Amino acid sequence: MEKYLIEFVDTLDQSLKKLQREVGDSSGFAKLTINQLHYIDAIYTLGEPTISEIAEKLEISKASVTAGIKKLIQLGYVEKEQSTVDKRVFHVRLIDSAQELIQARFQALHEYGEFVRAALSEEEARQFQMTLAKIVQLFKNEQPSRKHP
Repeated sequence: MEKYLIEFVDTLDQSLKKLQREVGDSSGFAKLTINQLHYIDAIYTLGEPTISEIAEKLEISKASVTAGIKKLIQLGYVEKEQSTVDKRVFHVRLIDSAQELIQARFQALHEYGEFVRAALSEEEARQFQMTLAKIVQLFKNEQPSRKHP
C-alpha cells in the first residue's frame, strides 16, 4: 500500500502543479510564490483580516506576514485599509485581480475533481469521498512526523 500511496501523492502533486501553471498562464497565478498564494488563500478565507489574524491562521510571525502583504500590495493583489474603529489596526482585502485568481483556481480544481470523479463508479466515488474525508480530518488533527518509522 505504501508504494501506491507514495505514487498517488507524487502524481497528485505533479498534476496539481501542472494545473496551477496552466491556470497561472491565463490569470497571473504563475508569477506568485507558494507563500503568496497561502496569504491570498488566508485573506480569502478570513474575509478582511488583520495582519495578526493572517499570522495566526498561517502560524507564522506577524513580521513575515507584513513583508508578504507588502509584496502583494506591490503586485496589485491586495490593499490595506485602516480600521474606522481602531486607527492602530489595518485590514487586508483582496482586490479584483486576486478575486479573479481565486475563482480561476477554484474552477480549475473543480474541473480536476470532475476528471477524477469520471474515472470512478458511483460506489467507488462514494467510498473515495469517505476515505478522503477521513484523511483530511487526520491531517487537520495531527501532521505526520518527518521521522521515518
